[in-house]
Amino acid sequence: MSRYLCIAVALIATLSACVMDLTRLKNDPVDFVRQVKPILEASCLECHQHQYEFAGLNLETQARAMKGGRSGPVIVPGAPHQSLLYKVLLLGHNNPVAMPPTPERMERENEQTLHDWIQQGAKWPEGVRLTPPQDWKKSRS
Repeated sequence: MSRYLCIAVALIATLSACVMDLTRLKNDPVDFVRQVKPILEASCLECHQHQYEFAGLNLETQARAMKGGRSGPVIVPGAPHQSLLYKVLLLGHNNPVAMPPTPERMERENEQTLHDWIQQGAKWPEGVRLTPPQDWKKSRS
C-alpha cells in the first residue's frame, strides 16, 4: 500500500511542477519582434498595409496599427477582448469579418500569443516596421 502511496505522491508532485511551468510560461513577456511580428506579417499584412489598406487598416507601423481602421482602433492595450485585432480571430469562418480570410483558422498558439501581447500592453518597440509578404523578397535579398 505504501508503495502505491509513494507513486501517487510522486505523480502529483510531477503534475504540479508541470502546471506551475505552464503558468510561468503564460506569464512570460511576449517578445514583439520574435513572436508577434512574424504572425502579423504572415497573417495580416497581405491585406492591411500601404498598398491595400483593406477596411482602412494599415498594420505596418505602431502608429498606424494603434490608429486603427474604418471600425476604429483595433488594438486596445491591456484588453484583448475589446481589441478587434483579436476578436476577429475568434469568429467562425462563416462570419464575413472573420480573419484571416482563409479556410483555415489561425493556429491556436498564435491566437494566444496575440492575446497575451495585447493583455501585456501591446508593447511595440520604437522603429520596428512590419514587412508585407509581397515585399519579403525585396527586403531579404
